[in-house]
Amino acid sequence: MRNTIVFIFLICTAFGEWQQTDEITLPRGIQVNDLAISSSGELYILSTSSILKYEAESRSPFFVQGIADGKLLAVAEETAYILNTSNRLYTLDLNTQGFAPVSDLPFNTPTQMHAFTINDRSIVVLNEPAALAFVSEGEQIGALNTRAERFGMVPTGDYTERQTPLYTLEKNQIYQWAGGTIDNIQSYAKKIIYSASNTIVDFAASRNGNVYVLFSDSIVVLESDGTYQGRISIDNVPLGSRIESSPINNNIYVFDYVDTSIKTFAGTGRSSMSIITLHTNQPNPVDNYTGISFTIDQDLDVTITIYNLIGEPVKVITRDLYLKGTHSVAWHADDDDGNLVPNGIYFYRLESSKGVAIKQLIVLR
Repeated sequence: MRNTIVFIFLICTAFGEWQQTDEITLPRGIQVNDLAISSSGELYILSTSSILKYEAESRSPFFVQGIADGKLLAVAEETAYILNTSNRLYTLDLNTQGFAPVSDLPFNTPTQMHAFTINDRSIVVLNEPAALAFVSEGEQIGALNTRAERFGMVPTGDYTERQTPLYTLEKNQIYQWAGGTIDNIQSYAKKIIYSASNTIVDFAASRNGNVYVLFSDSIVVLESDGTYQGRISIDNVPLGSRIESSPINNNIYVFDYVDTSIKTFAGTGRSSMSIITLHTNQPNPVDNYTGISFTIDQDLDVTITIYNLIGEPVKVITRDLYLKGTHSVAWHADDDDGNLVPNGIYFYRLESSKGVAIKQLIVLR
């Protein structure tokens, strides 16, 4: 009976269906240089002459501010960050329209930019030819050495947590970076989670832990550790196109570089994983310690329990109220009495009022 219960838990995390819900074509004459999604889910478009905001209700882009030489765009809270063609970084207050330089920092031809805010601290990440440069308050606070073609970060992710990953795309391989923080960037270590024989056009990470990989004919959906979840069909995506994930509802936006159109995809009949994401523990196999992280889309009472292979509870790791976001708890490979458990296969189960998720781990000393 216990084995049957474990099997049902695994089914509960199955991949839901996706469908295209909308497509808009931008007005003729708009040359799109970059796209960015704010933490409130608004889609901003950087053209050769201005910043526009796409309004879903009217299905049209609205003028925000004229920008003469903008190359890259990122948006965090109510601030837009613009890198111009001279590789200088500026901010635009989206409320007051105030435009100001961030600093005199010289950048080496960045190709991508992302911005986020943690504890009222603004962070900008730029993809330079040989590194990801992290900038805060006009100063570079660190760099991650990598020759990434693209990088992805978890929308609204807490990058003061070591378990919150970032991702890079290098030669049709996607790497997960974890173990570091914005204040300890050199501690990030990478591992490959996905490799493709076909050309990857772009990819994006979502707030619920998924990774969306864009090909010319489909979108492959992965868990944060690279576990395959499913595939979404899409037609004739040209090189240079972009994929973005909304931090509000996990909808996917695909920008077609040639047609200058934006397709929206939404999940239908999703499982509890749209609310709860249980990540792969690190390290695994486990010696005497492992970290178990999870992401929730709303405040929830969460219980995480370790079970042995035949479904017997070994230890309750946590039973507490957690706020929306990504969290991590530790297991020291022990039972409720503090005794070390024997080598073998175990399961860790997250239970909440919104559903259940379970993953497997191995204890090996």
